[in-house]
Amino acid sequence: MKKFTPYFLALSLSVIFASCSSNEAEVIENNPENLLQSYTLKRDATGAYSIDFNTTDNTDVTTVTNVDNSKEIILAETPQKTATKHSNDFSIENDHLKIGFLETNKGKQTQISVKDENITFAKGITEFLNSYSITANENGTYLLKFTVNDNVTTDFLYNEELEIYEIHLSNGEATENTFSRELETGSDKVLRLNFVNHKLSGKLLEDAVVTVIKKPEVIIQS
Repeated sequence: MKKFTPYFLALSLSVIFASCSSNEAEVIENNPENLLQSYTLKRDATGAYSIDFNTTDNTDVTTVTNVDNSKEIILAETPQKTATKHSNDFSIENDHLKIGFLETNKGKQTQISVKDENITFAKGITEFLNSYSITANENGTYLLKFTVNDNVTTDFLYNEELEIYEIHLSNGEATENTFSRELETGSDKVLRLNFVNHKLSGKLLEDAVVTVIKKPEVIIQS
């Protein structure tokens, strides 16, 4: 039977551990998997924004605020098991919200830009749009779901020249409040979506003036 001295035993173990660490690092470095599996941008009825997202089970998540007040969610691979479901709350500041995902294993970036009013200061009261969400599908399309208030008519248009989905909202008789649509990116791989509010002002019909306000506006680039 062969006998190992403490010196040779320690040397053998160090070689084994070094080999395992090297292989582990190589697996992490060469892993082509997307760390960001899916995400959903949401605005609830109070006007509060949030984003729910799923990652692989070996993803470290760090959220930072940049100097321009944009939010960046940094995803990095780690050998440890991690949670796969995450949720972050955000707020509209100066009518804007910018959220970015950075997958460090590929350098892949996803940018979400929202232009909207901070209706939380108005106790969540909106004239037309109640709430909405946009979910990124695995096939590159997006699922839009939204709810409008009572007596709001809804028209869907696609501006081919500008490659923008437009959802026109105005006062009128309507029997449906909840809608969903599958959306595709434009030729530049960017999704553009505008809620177009047609607000009527004036006490008399002959004096009525229609004001068009495009909010929320959403742009997603990945």
